[in-house]
Amino acid sequence: MQEILASFFEESKAYGFLESAAVLSALIYIYLASKGKRLCFLFGLISSVIYVYLTIQLKLYFDTFINGYYIYMSFAGWFAWKNQNNREIEVLNLSKKELSLSLTLGILATLTLAFFADNYSDAALPYADAFTTVFSIIATWMVVKKYLENWLFWIIIDAVAAAMYFYKELYLTSMLFALYTIIAINGYFKWKKLLKDV
Repeated sequence: MQEILASFFEESKAYGFLESAAVLSALIYIYLASKGKRLCFLFGLISSVIYVYLTIQLKLYFDTFINGYYIYMSFAGWFAWKNQNNREIEVLNLSKKELSLSLTLGILATLTLAFFADNYSDAALPYADAFTTVFSIIATWMVVKKYLENWLFWIIIDAVAAAMYFYKELYLTSMLFALYTIIAINGYFKWKKLLKDV
């Protein structure tokens, strides 16, 4: 425990302000997203820009890519949700065919990317990094499309990411993803209620 605390304070010196800003922005993003508020995408954008820099420093290259993708999707989501005018979003269900296709493509892409990263780069944790990246792409697409099932994907992705960042000694970010897991569970039930109310 003493080692973890010492490492936490070392990390705070190295990445303190940037990581704190990224974490705060990400928390605001996930809170607003769980409420179905369009403003979430602005805070997602801020967090993603900061995490691009941090993940390059940590050699988590797939996470760098996913944060670049989040930057793009922040703009896409902003425009896709523009007609909401602070109303609650209309939640949809993913079809069984779309779910099967998402899982199959996600697993194949994860294994392919992880294999190449493991054998041809200095990437840290290539399988966990590839998994969180690939399935985050899929889950983010589901958020923009307003599919309820996005939250089920996020629960698993966030739990894996929390463990990955803890292992890489980015403890604030690990705590963020642990909290994301809880918020994703809450988001699922909130969106499920919105789906029933339609």
